[in-house]
Amino acid sequence: MKLVQRLLRLGMRHGWNRGVVDGNPAWLVVGAVALLGYLAGKVMHREPEVVFSEKLKPGESIRITHEAAS
Repeated sequence: MKLVQRLLRLGMRHGWNRGVVDGNPAWLVVGAVALLGYLAGKVMHREPEVVFSEKLKPGESIRITHEAAS
């Protein structure tokens, strides 16, 4: 995945420099597509939120339950 992220950042950078600054419409499209791909990757690969974390000692256990909302 690291290679894909690097390529997307490269596309965004060249899209900005060559598309917006220099006025090349093809590079503007490349930059826009790279930006959309980068943002989609951020949304789709979100890490789950950790709500509790604790290390257990040998012999300890934990029980996870779910109570229905009232």
